Amino acid sequence: MNATLEELMRLVPPATRPPIGDWDSAEQALHHHLPTDYKDLVNLYGSGAFCGYLELLVPPGVWEPYDIVEFNDGHGDYAVDVWREEDEKPHEFSADLGYELIAWASTIDGDTLYWLAHTDQKPESWRTLLVSEDLAVWEHYDAPAPAVLLGLLTGEIDSDIVTPDLSAVTFKPYPA
Repeated sequence: MNATLEELMRLVPPATRPPIGDWDSAEQALHHHLPTDYKDLVNLYGSGAFCGYLELLVPPGVWEPYDIVEFNDGHGDYAVDVWREEDEKPHEFSADLGYELIAWASTIDGDTLYWLAHTDQKPESWRTLLVSEDLAVWEHYDAPAPAVLLGLLTGEIDSDIVTPDLSAVTFKPYPA
């Protein structure tokens, strides 16, 4: 287990041992291997909400409303289609540079945390693009998903989009 996950566990211990979903089918459906540290994060916490606000997407067989495959079905494509018509857009989508959006978490406000996935990059090097619900505001993070999550929960990442209540950092698991 990496240091970021250990620090996250000290900050907010996982409540229970969650069911392990089918990562192989998720990766096959998404046409990408997913970052190992993210799979480790989800295997530790499962489906649930950090601070009652930020929700991880999980592999099939864990919790259907937050199934990473179902959530990503057309979700990132919609954002890219909207940005094609806009003057302001993330620079990765100002030309056909080969990036794909793969969502890994969402908020109760409808904001989404995506990986900027590229076939020429290893999944562990994917950056995070945090996008507001209306697709008008986005923030880039050059860090793996668990580090972005930890930064948002500790306040080390100051986001104009994601604003969890940090008075008590909690994790509430959803039923399996």
